[in-house]
Amino acid sequence: MASTNIAGTLRRSLLIKVISKPAPSREDVASVIELTAAKVVEALQAQSMTFYLTEGNEIAFKQVYYSPTLWANDPTKHKKFEETAAKLLALKIPRGKGIVGRVIETGEPIFFRNSESQVPFMTSMAQNTGFDVCSMLTVPLKTTITLGAIQVLNKELSAGTDGEFTEKDLALLQEVAEYSATLIHRMVDPKFVPNAEDTARFVAKLTDLPLVTKLEDIEIDEKLIQVTGDAIIRREGIFPHKRLSPNSIAVLMTNPLDYAKRESFSQATEQSIEDVSVVSATFFETILKKFFKDAKATAPGADDVNISAVADVISNAYSLDGGTGSVSAADLENEDSAPIVQLTNRIIEDAYVSGASDIHIEPMEKDLVVRYRIDGLCQEKLRLPKQVANSMVTRIKIMCNLDISERRLPQDGRIVFKKYTKKNIDIDLRVATGPMNHGEKVVMRILDKTKSTLPLPALGFSDENLARYRECIRQPYGMILHCGPTGSGKSMTLYSALGEVNTPDVNIQTAEDPIEYTLAGINQMQMSRAIGLTFERALRCYLRMDPDIILVGEIRDKETAQIACEAALTGHLLVSTLHTNDAPSTVSRMGEMGIEPFNISASLVCVCAQRLLRRVCKNCKIPYEPAGREKTVLEKALGWSGQIFKANAHGCPTCSGTGYKGRVGIHELMTNSEELTEAINKEVEVADLKRVAMKNGMKTLHQDSMLKVKLGLTTIEEALSNVPPDLIL
Repeated sequence: MASTNIAGTLRRSLLIKVISKPAPSREDVASVIELTAAKVVEALQAQSMTFYLTEGNEIAFKQVYYSPTLWANDPTKHKKFEETAAKLLALKIPRGKGIVGRVIETGEPIFFRNSESQVPFMTSMAQNTGFDVCSMLTVPLKTTITLGAIQVLNKELSAGTDGEFTEKDLALLQEVAEYSATLIHRMVDPKFVPNAEDTARFVAKLTDLPLVTKLEDIEIDEKLIQVTGDAIIRREGIFPHKRLSPNSIAVLMTNPLDYAKRESFSQATEQSIEDVSVVSATFFETILKKFFKDAKATAPGADDVNISAVADVISNAYSLDGGTGSVSAADLENEDSAPIVQLTNRIIEDAYVSGASDIHIEPMEKDLVVRYRIDGLCQEKLRLPKQVANSMVTRIKIMCNLDISERRLPQDGRIVFKKYTKKNIDIDLRVATGPMNHGEKVVMRILDKTKSTLPLPALGFSDENLARYRECIRQPYGMILHCGPTGSGKSMTLYSALGEVNTPDVNIQTAEDPIEYTLAGINQMQMSRAIGLTFERALRCYLRMDPDIILVGEIRDKETAQIACEAALTGHLLVSTLHTNDAPSTVSRMGEMGIEPFNISASLVCVCAQRLLRRVCKNCKIPYEPAGREKTVLEKALGWSGQIFKANAHGCPTCSGTGYKGRVGIHELMTNSEELTEAINKEVEVADLKRVAMKNGMKTLHQDSMLKVKLGLTTIEEALSNVPPDLIL
């Protein structure tokens, strides 16, 4: 049993190194040899082990091991074995000589044991080694080339096999030699990469999951594949092939250890992954092509090109020598030219697959910059020649039916992307254009129609805030306001709240600009300022439509605020958003819009201010004890100090080297109370309102951000860069 455990440990140690993405360094060779040698001796219970590597036309001894049972308690024998080992390590033998030479030359293992036949050379080996040899295993270290060999002599008598190795021992040694050889080859030759099939085999061994190499070996549910869609399968690298129950499926993956992808896939499809099989990357591509022929059915170069290829064509056309490509600069200044159309589509598709929330297309003095906002941070994607700015902006305007001749005024529009791609990507884009000093800038917000809302507990509410918020959304009437900057998750929280109270006996009406998520059983209205359909007009209409709950996308002006207040005071629950920094300042913002303080205090149920902080990567976060100012900040906010986490500066493959993956919400929930109503009616300062709310149990944004730091969800740097410490304590 112990031997099996050791073999498993060795297999795991080597495999993790073999399949890890960063290439191991040459310096690691000695440590891999040491690891392999020590574990082989334990797993096979060998009396002697020698590790050989080829060096040009010679074979070098790299590791020599003798078991203490060979000298028992005899110090003279012990010294003799030590001297023999030292001599061998300094020795090199010509390639092709002896048993080891033959194994390296042929790439085939050699296995001898005395019980099968008395082998003459065993006697000469006994003279060289200083002990009787009754069994020998020699296996090559082989990848695309043979790098060396491992040789073991005699099994320990305590193993109960009369000192002889078995076929099982040969199989284990060959398996270990395969991993060790792959790893050493990667170290000595940076260009060597194990092929996709070998990597899949290694992954299957490491994870103890079945390896699938033929489509006939698995059950295929074509309807499940089509429902999931090409976009999600490609983005997450997970292929669903069989439904196990209404909410669980069996899938194929190239890397089953990527739990972030598994979680993301489960959230996107609302299916839990119960059964995983391993496939190679090439086989994964083959099955994708088989089931999604139409996704790439356009002519070569039309829908199958990547961003950098199109960007190179464009940059080449504007190079100093006039370019040598088939596309001229004049062609690119037409918004209907193939490279401009392709590049615009590729940028949108690439941003979607990268998990971006916004795409920024920005003309600078000398070039056009494209940036994506991923997890709240803008990242530069590519730079293009300045001359293509006009044609690209015009192309985007055509896609969302805007006035292409108007370049001096801001415009808003919407792109239904399904019209422009043959890929299974069902997204809309909210587009805003505006004149800048070097040309028109475009920002596109990606609205993923396939993405469902998250349940309230998944949004990052603390247990206390969640209980209080759930109480608020179940009130029969009043006003619930969410405030925070653009992209702080206000809409998602409102949709999740509506999802909780959405039952057949409740009539929910929404007025949105734009409709970001489609919810079943809810009446949603899209605003259109061009024809005069504003929030104010929608609200007036809704008051005559017998609603129980009304959602207004945003309170922007006095009229909307006035009707919202009226609706809240006349037996409706009204939920909406507002742009303010924190919960208490929402009251003064409503006052500035001309709402009477007594109307605010009478209608208000709660105000929830929120932000999104980047989650520190679970895989590579580093624990540490805060000191100095960090410790003080934690103690002031929570009255606690202890071990917290910081982001790894180098990151890992899971977080793409950033140290952060995903985001978590922080909330400041101010619920109405007798004291707060009194303070609002007296029109007290925002700071005093905050004091009253804190006295009634409100946790500020800063306190909630520090709680997320304490729970190990984010870092203190991320928390403080989003929300400064409170001035009021």
